[in-house]
Amino acid sequence: MGDTAAALEALAAPMRRRLAGAGWSRRVSHPFVEVYAPSDRLAVTAGLDGHGVLIGEMYDNTGRTVSASERGTLACRPMDAASARRLVAEHWGRYVIVRRTGGDAAILRDPSGAIEAVCWRRSGVTLVASSAPPVLDPLLPDDMALNWEAVARLIGRGGEYRHDLALDGLTPIAAGELRTLGAGGSHGVQVWRPADVYRRGRGRPPELRSAVQTAVRSLAGDRTWVAEVSGGLDSAIVAASLEMSQRDRVAAWVNHYVEQPEGDERAYARAVVARQGDVLTEVRREGLTLSAERLARTADAFRPATNDIDTDYNDDIAARIREGGAWGSLTGQGGDAVFFQMPSPLIAFDELQERGVRARPAAVHRIARWTRRSLWPSAWIRALQEHRRSRADWDHPWLDDLRGVPPAKALQISILAFCQTFQGQAARSLHGVCVNPLLSQPVMEAGLSWSTVDLTWGGRDRAAARNAFRDVLPPSIYARRSKGELGAFYGEAVASHLPFLRDYLLGGALAQAGLLNDLEADLSREALLWRGGFSRLLTLALTEAWVRRWTARLEARSR
Repeated sequence: MGDTAAALEALAAPMRRRLAGAGWSRRVSHPFVEVYAPSDRLAVTAGLDGHGVLIGEMYDNTGRTVSASERGTLACRPMDAASARRLVAEHWGRYVIVRRTGGDAAILRDPSGAIEAVCWRRSGVTLVASSAPPVLDPLLPDDMALNWEAVARLIGRGGEYRHDLALDGLTPIAAGELRTLGAGGSHGVQVWRPADVYRRGRGRPPELRSAVQTAVRSLAGDRTWVAEVSGGLDSAIVAASLEMSQRDRVAAWVNHYVEQPEGDERAYARAVVARQGDVLTEVRREGLTLSAERLARTADAFRPATNDIDTDYNDDIAARIREGGAWGSLTGQGGDAVFFQMPSPLIAFDELQERGVRARPAAVHRIARWTRRSLWPSAWIRALQEHRRSRADWDHPWLDDLRGVPPAKALQISILAFCQTFQGQAARSLHGVCVNPLLSQPVMEAGLSWSTVDLTWGGRDRAAARNAFRDVLPPSIYARRSKGELGAFYGEAVASHLPFLRDYLLGGALAQAGLLNDLEADLSREALLWRGGFSRLLTLALTEAWVRRWTARLEARSR
């Protein structure tokens, strides 16, 4: 989006042939706005006045798809904080809106964060991108550089989602943020926050089932999908929420399993798909593919591809999307956070804070039994103190204002912020859209509006969600109290690649920067099998691949 038409033309003209050669097409061309995309899997709608664009899909609060002409009208709306709040209250979806406002670019990213949005300035033009393939290198800021302090923070809390980028010169836009960027500088305002949803929804939470069904059915639409069925509650709820005509268009119901009994959930997954006469595609896992080439495949992003931590899983889903002619994949990711799976003594403090003198001793007793804690006050006080200490490391704009939010609800919000990882790049998302309906705005708002005590009935993970879908869930899923456990499988799989990981990590960029001084002790089979830590090693490998890739790209630009 150019400050002037001339500035946009001067920057875009030399790029058009380069982008076309890489398979990108120009989707919008107006004097002040141009949009390019490498795929037709993302709707792009220009504002009717040529000064805005809506990228992605949008629905109203009934779940109806907003038409192209309506999207064009929405892209013409003034984009200040008040109008952005109204738009977010009246619509939801997977979208980013960019609107020219007083010469600046106003950028609104939808509250689900389904589409990444990173912005920067160059030569009188504001650029916004969802990904960072090398074809865009000439457009990146001249002063762009790796931020090693930020890389160190990534290493220190491996696998956790961090909003800030480890690339200087770029500004990430948070889910639910309105960011205004132009010659005069940059300013952001968070127009949607989970804490605000909780404060508004207390005492009148929406129906969980209605919210989930609206989201799943709208997002699935009339397209063909690969549906992931883990055997757990969340993916079963997504499957049960599809209409019959949508189930008929599922190209494959896929379950990945391992030899170890604790990692074989096929019996549960079969029950999910058998209710409507469908057949489960069962994929036996035999290890992980780890190599420098495979890790580099998803390293061209604004963040390390921690969503690609299970390489074989993502490669298999990507292949099934291609072979089945599917639009993408549907998952149940995010349900643990939205429906509250975590057995936490903090729920008792929510009961006390929300109900005061009306707090129910029976609810506190159920929480104590669920978390296997004594009713002695000191044990509960320690849990609250640990929670308060952990909040010092929370890093996301959603967590900046938690006034009046009780501790377990604050924990839920922090985990929802972490779930932004699931919206990130992975091998499967390079070949089709990865849609996580349980992380959509309507479902998050429903889960946030409910008290954690009511979500769990004070002693049962995801109890309210189980009850809401009881009549359409297999009895085995409804009654299930265990979760699949793949720790032993991943530990052994990573242990088989220790020679590669030792050379790749200890001889790589992170070690050279002095960030892996304590790693040697973790690079042994004994450590992996007895202490765990496989996820840390995989996350480090993905981060190493990302740092190597960006180091090479930045060095090439400086030559």
